[in-house]
Amino acid sequence: MLTVRIGIVSDIHSDAKALARVLSEMSSVDAILCAGDAVSEYEFCPDTVALLVDHDVHCIQGNHEAVLFGGRNPDYLEKCRRTFPAESLAFLADAPSMREFDFGGVRVLLTHTGLGEDEYIQPGSPRLGAFARMPYDMVCFGHTHVPLVHRAGNVTVINPGSCSQPRPPARTGTYATFDTVTREARIHQLA
Repeated sequence: MLTVRIGIVSDIHSDAKALARVLSEMSSVDAILCAGDAVSEYEFCPDTVALLVDHDVHCIQGNHEAVLFGGRNPDYLEKCRRTFPAESLAFLADAPSMREFDFGGVRVLLTHTGLGEDEYIQPGSPRLGAFARMPYDMVCFGHTHVPLVHRAGNVTVINPGSCSQPRPPARTGTYATFDTVTREARIHQLA
């Protein structure tokens, strides 16, 4: 079986410096996933997008991209279109809200809110059990900024937290890794 080491980041919120630190620390991964909110609805960052593009990060839209590109913030979006390169905006504007992957036979779902629209699934939530019924080996989500690794039946559930805006219990930015052979998931705090 092919070993794929996956790096997972979420909720960057336009902090290119925090993302650069994460990318330098996870240099030994084979694929990188971003579970949304790479930018903020009122702060687009072309440097963050450039890092994601340069590192071939597989991105989805989070709630912040949905607001920015979904027409709920038209004045700021128009300002972005006048200020930033079209291809930089398109990288996230064209991203889906969820993605499925197959890494060496390991089925992965990447979504922003987990199970439902704008849902906050925290560690210890009874909603974590619902992941066991999903047809995946691993499900990644973000949104809460709280890191989490949970086993629901045969499904490994991972929230990498936020590399730039951690919420307790994390005190520094976090990201996650997952090994497709050992099925080991780990949360890493930025040094």
